[in-house]
Amino acid sequence: MIESKRPNDRLDVEHRVVQIVRALLETTEVSAETCLLGPRGVLDSVTALALVAELERAFDISFGDEDLTLDNLSSVGSVVSFLETVT
Repeated sequence: MIESKRPNDRLDVEHRVVQIVRALLETTEVSAETCLLGPRGVLDSVTALALVAELERAFDISFGDEDLTLDNLSSVGSVVSFLETVT
């Protein structure tokens, strides 16, 4: 049986996104509620681009220009919600 890179459920997606952000920031202080972008966000522009690249690799997807919005990337939860629509 071939294993897919695609997640099985929301908790799996959330766990994978949290793990990616933790690795990028080299910290364990990341949860589903973590704000990624915006005034209280933990990512700078370079790390945000690295996040997009890691998400594309991990979930076997491609972000279009129209997908790179605060609505989709502002928090771990918003990333998970976005991924649910494309995976």
